Amino acid sequence: MKITFTKMHGNGNDFILIDEFNSVIISEEEKPKFVRALCNRNFGLGADGVLFVQRSEKADAKFRYFNSDGSEAEMCGNGIRCFSRYLVEEGYAESPLKVETLAGIKELEVFRNEDGWWVRVDMGVPKFGREDIPARDDVWGREFEFNGRKFKVYAVNTGVPHAVIFNLDFDIDLAKYIRYHEIFPEGTNVNFAKVEGNDRILVRTYERGVEAETLSCGTGSVAVAAVARRLGLVGDHVEIITKGGKLLIDLGERAFMTGTASRVADGFINTEELRYDLPE
Repeated sequence: MKITFTKMHGNGNDFILIDEFNSVIISEEEKPKFVRALCNRNFGLGADGVLFVQRSEKADAKFRYFNSDGSEAEMCGNGIRCFSRYLVEEGYAESPLKVETLAGIKELEVFRNEDGWWVRVDMGVPKFGREDIPARDDVWGREFEFNGRKFKVYAVNTGVPHAVIFNLDFDIDLAKYIRYHEIFPEGTNVNFAKVEGNDRILVRTYERGVEAETLSCGTGSVAVAAVARRLGLVGDHVEIITKGGKLLIDLGERAFMTGTASRVADGFINTEELRYDLPE
């Protein structure tokens, strides 16, 4: 069977989009296996995750996002920008639009200028309570010790759980230690950050579900900005610099994220050629 796909990315955080707006293409029970095979960068198309466009009874469309390991996530900041550009470009919705996610209804504005396609996302209210993250104990400035070094960790939910460490020396072993720590019953994403002044922060993110560093993470960028503002390190308008590019975060009662959405390819997937018995 041949399936139409679109390849998109937000600051290098890349996704394969499958349009199920008019009919189901991949059954629910097959989606995790399909996603794992498709996202493999040697035997599939390669991506950090897969976006499924579906109809919604509550909004203009329903956003389904699966990480490359086949797990479904509540929200993805870079992914929903790509998703929203696709909706507008294909005529499924007009800007401003509303999108249903597992983290609630998100409102977005899609626009285009000389620098490309941009999307402004209402990311909602960052949640710092341990029951909202979720965490088994308070994780606000909590000190963790790893390999003889001590780190202060801050946690927040910006659609999915995030831990923030103000140290840009990305340590993959430390990231995995925090990501799987028992204090986070659902696991967490891990962000390493450095405040450069003038409301500018450098960020690197280890993403849960991808189980690796990605070039950019939208929810992680919002998380870092929200934590930094709560600590008094930045103001209400923050420029986040990731390996893949720049995101603009506006913080008030709610958080807004603005960033690009790129559409790099459209084509067909030959499903009979996908490899599901992937090597470790």
